[in-house]
Formats: sequence, C-alpha cells, structure tokens
Amino acid sequence: MSIAIEIVPGSNALCMFGEADSSSAYSLSGHVSISVASHFSLFERRRTARILLRSLTLTFEGQTEVLTPQTGYSSLRLCSITREIAPCEPVELSNEGHEDSDEPCIWNVIYDIPIPGWLPETTTHGVEDVGVRYSLFAEAKFTHIDDNQSTGWSFSTLCSPFRSRMRTICAQKQIPLKRFICPIEDEDASSSPTLTYLVNSPVCGNSDSDKPRIPAEVLSSIQVLASIPDYVDVGSNNFPLTIRMRTQDLESAECQRIQVESISANLVQHEKCRTRPAADYLRRYPIPSTSQQPPNIPLREAHPVSSVYDVGLCVFTGTEDSAARSFSLLPPGESGIHPLGKQNYPFVHDADSSMPATWYTLESTVPFVHQAPDDKTVDWAGSAALRPTMSSPLISVRQEVAIEVMCTYDVPGSDEVAKELLSFSVPIRFARFAPDVHIRCFTPPPAHSIELSSPSNVPGAPVLPSSTPYANSLPAYSQLFDRNGDRKIDYSVPLPLYSPRSSADSPSSSLDLGEQCKANEIEPLLTTPLVS
Repeated sequence: MSIAIEIVPGSNALCMFGEADSSSAYSLSGHVSISVASHFSLFERRRTARILLRSLTLTFEGQTEVLTPQTGYSSLRLCSITREIAPCEPVELSNEGHEDSDEPCIWNVIYDIPIPGWLPETTTHGVEDVGVRYSLFAEAKFTHIDDNQSTGWSFSTLCSPFRSRMRTICAQKQIPLKRFICPIEDEDASSSPTLTYLVNSPVCGNSDSDKPRIPAEVLSSIQVLASIPDYVDVGSNNFPLTIRMRTQDLESAECQRIQVESISANLVQHEKCRTRPAADYLRRYPIPSTSQQPPNIPLREAHPVSSVYDVGLCVFTGTEDSAARSFSLLPPGESGIHPLGKQNYPFVHDADSSMPATWYTLESTVPFVHQAPDDKTVDWAGSAALRPTMSSPLISVRQEVAIEVMCTYDVPGSDEVAKELLSFSVPIRFARFAPDVHIRCFTPPPAHSIELSSPSNVPGAPVLPSSTPYANSLPAYSQLFDRNGDRKIDYSVPLPLYSPRSSADSPSSSLDLGEQCKANEIEPLLTTPLVS
C-alpha cells in the first residue's frame, strides 16, 4: 500500500500587523492531508489498504542564521510549537470499496495553531541566503492492519512481520511570515502621523584654525525640529521631511548676523549581524533557553553551510562578534542639498518681543531608490537594497535621515563670514503597508477533528477552499481570544430591551424554536469515506 501526508496551509503566508508584540498571537490554520492507496501488483489483485493512525504531530519552528567572514556561522532557534492534532484514540483509515481506483483516498486533519506575535518577519541576508525562516513539520505514526491471514497465503503475508511495526512518515512546508503596518483609516492623507525630533546638533566645523568660527553660545541657541512620517512604505519612492528652526534667548544683534545657507538630507541604511542576541532583546521576547539551542538541539532545517562548520572543514579564527555595513539610498545624481539663496537671515525678528515667536520652516521631499546606485555590494552581505526596518536576535536593519544645516555668521567689526555645519540624524522606519481590507471574525475549528474529502477531479466531491490572502480571513488571535483561550465577548454591544410576551404568542412557539435549533445542529466532522 502507499501512504503519504502533505501539509496544506490555509494561506500562502502568515501575515502580522503592527509592531512586534510579545502579548499577542496569530492563528495559523490549514489541514494535513493523509492519502491511502492500494499497491499495484501483477501477481495478485489489489487488496484493501488499512492503517491505524496512532498520532499526528505538527511542529511550527522558527530559526535565524548568519554567516560573515568576521563572525563565522551562527544560528538560533526563535520558537518551537508542537501540537498533537489527531484524536486521542487511534483512527482506522482505509480505501475499502475503492481498491481499484487510481486515485487515493484522502483524509484532511484540520489544525489551528496560535503563533507568537513578536516573531520577526522572514528575510534572507548575504550571498548564502541565510536569515530568518519558518517551517511546519508534520509527523504521522501508524501501523498496518493485516486482514489477509484468514484468506490464505499471498505474497503480502511475507511482509506481515514488518508491516505490524510502528511506522513514521514526515512532511515539511515552509511558512513565510510577513509583517505589515495597517493603513490609515482617515481619508485625509495630510493627517498621517508624524514624528518630531528636537535636535541637539553637534558642530562639524572646519579643522582650519585660521578660519573664523561662530561663537559656541550662538550655535547652542539655535533650536532645530525635524518631522518625518511615522512609517514609510517600502514600495514608495520618497517621503516628506519638514525642518523648523529658531533661536532662543539670543540678543537681537546676534540674531541679525546668522544666515542659513543650505540644508541637505540623505537616507542611510545600516545593517548589522551578530553572533548572539543582545541582552535587551532577550529581556523583551521569550526566546527558547540555551538548552534548546544549537548545538544542544540542532535546527530541524539548518543551512547546508552549517555542516561544514560542524565537521571542522571550516575553522573560524576571527575574534569579532558582529559585522556591519552602511550605504546611501539617494538616487543617482541627487546630492540632497537644498540651497536657500543669498542674504537669508531667518532669525532677524526672533528677539523682538512685540512679534509672536515663529519657526523658520522648510518643507521638502526626500527621494530614494530601492537599490544603491553605486557598487556597495559586499560578498557576505549581498546587494545593497532597501529593506523594511527590522530587529531580530542576530540580524537588524535600520534607516536614518542624515541632515546637515550650513550656517554662516557675520563676524562683528570685520567683513569676514564664519561658517559652521550643524550635522545630526533622525531615525526613520520603513515597512510594508497592508492593503485596505476588511478583516472579518471567524469561528476556529475544533482542536482535535478529522474530516474526509475526495480528490477534486471526482464528480460530486467537495472542493477545498482556495488559498486567499491571510489578512482577508484570519484576524489577530489576541483579538478573538484571551490568554487562557476563552473567546472574547464584546460587552460594548447592548442587549435588546426586555419586552413581555404578548397574549398572541402560543406556548408551542418555544417548541418550534427548539425544533429549529435541533435541525441546525452541526454534524461531527468525522464522516464516512467518500468515493475517491
């Protein structure tokens, strides 16, 4: 006989929304298909294939790996969740009555696993395509049921001592994990959330001591505010930037000597790989303990390069525990410099108490590309491309806007002009924006249930639901259930007002309602085999 299993997830990817949150969880559902078929033989007719399903275990496991010349190979297990999805009692599966069919009989075992909401999204890094991956592993244990001994001798009786033993078959399915930021529900695009930073900018002056310098007390009185979006879509090509400047507690004569000559902005991406997670990351998220990490318990699906390090064919002699690189994402030919013209004295009226305090405001748009224009490719890191902002135990990606403000100062008593460059940077986050879909609630299937379905090419057989985007059908697990597994109740919806029963209502109305409820009861999912 032929036995096979296959993992069929309900969606092509597991989608999470918002920032990583250790108190939330998401539902990963689907079914495991068990197919049973009779073995074809030229010497005897096909016999009924019977097995006794003892257990069906499903494990969701996440892992992260890095490989650099500076750090060597390192790996970490992010999570490991195991569920027994078969009934407690053994279940007999057979293709009785359909032994001569070329199509196997298929049983679908439904699963619904809660997945932690803090996990980083799937990503690849470097030329060896290491990074963060997630997979489902199914393991079915069963024994053959041999009912041919009473019918006499056959070729199959020679294998009876071996067929009675416990057998195991396995299957594996990679589950991409994607993280999205929910779209803004407000129709007014101008009201999109922004972050504003008050900058204490260090001075990047000229090293030439013969040049005049702006007095330190004058520079320290200049306040700078930088406003950027809360999140930037990785699919876009630019983002808005607003810079506001003014002076505080500065004499009127000094305010009239300061000019702002130009402002420049540059988008820089920083990538970093580590050999072990930072202490702050371990405090925030429940990563498995050291006893469950490699090499104590190897990864189920480690990268092939790991075996090279395990057997000692590649000995790493480096002493660094991290490797990093940075590159600009400005378009080719774009300097990012915005000249503001000559005789630009924006702070002339800052010291005038008769006038309301105002900010000198510059609104601009910063363009960027998805691939670095110059050749910044590093062999171990791969191509220099824009990635969503992420933080994982071994890999982190972050972006920042590097801003430079060129200020000039008219030196009193002379015709000389002093120049100083105020340089600072503000962090900016990139993410995938979720499509504008309506998430509807659902009722999860029972924890231990089996249903039988036939192949879709058989007339009259039920058709399995097609794969749809995960966000369309499955909301966050924490939105529907409490931590103890109880379903949440929305108490904000008021109950209908009580009204006494009218005399026209007959006593039989309650019986009719009971009969109606009885008629609507759901039948068990364990059904008789369909024709396959």
